[in-house]
Amino acid sequence: MRLFQFNILLNAAIVFAAFFFGSFCYAKLKVNFVQGKIEAIQDTENKSIAILSISPDDVLPYNQLICSAKGSRAEFYIGSKVLRVGSLSVLSVLDENSFFLHSGSMLISFKQEAKITLSSFESNATFSGSGTILVETTKNGGFKFIPFEGRGILETVGGDSQEVKGGRLVLVLGKHSQLGDAYDLDLMLLLKTCRLINSFPDPLDTFGRISLAVYSQELKLKGKYNALIGDATTDQNLQIWAFGEESQDE
Repeated sequence: MRLFQFNILLNAAIVFAAFFFGSFCYAKLKVNFVQGKIEAIQDTENKSIAILSISPDDVLPYNQLICSAKGSRAEFYIGSKVLRVGSLSVLSVLDENSFFLHSGSMLISFKQEAKITLSSFESNATFSGSGTILVETTKNGGFKFIPFEGRGILETVGGDSQEVKGGRLVLVLGKHSQLGDAYDLDLMLLLKTCRLINSFPDPLDTFGRISLAVYSQELKLKGKYNALIGDATTDQNLQIWAFGEESQDE
């Protein structure tokens, strides 16, 4: 009888351990693709700094600085989410739903609804929903939130909120994390030029949704945009480059 009870307890412990450690490992960052030089900077037990070169199939813990050199990029799996880091970027993944982009660019893609927190040096916002989101830091310490496709709500600690729409750039600005103006972007142009989309060997599993968003926008626009969005150097200043037909007077 005691042996039977012991076997039950042992089997239960094995199942619990398998579930716990399996979930623990599953939630970490699994490196899927690396191009160029990507490094992770971590604190060691003796408080010294360790710099590790990242390779495919590595599994990284949270709260490390992920740094990319010029022309380098990487793709990570975090559970069912796909995370891509662009060139000359520094990113900390605090947990499976929290990302601190120190500089550069990142892309996060997920089909299942989730609540993710995006932070930069000056700003913080939470996106509740699903989508394929490009995030780029700006010189004023905030960031650009650019959904290729998505459905949900972007909100800040300051109380601002906005419905997310594919192709609509939203600026997150200032220490109070206010939402700035929104700008509709040419998704087709963005898709062709964004290396976090087209410079990886495997397409995102949300690429079908992105294609539908592009098609929907093309039907509604029936034309092209005549401006490009640049950096936000201050909370009040956004760079916009306009273009059009050359003058016929010359």
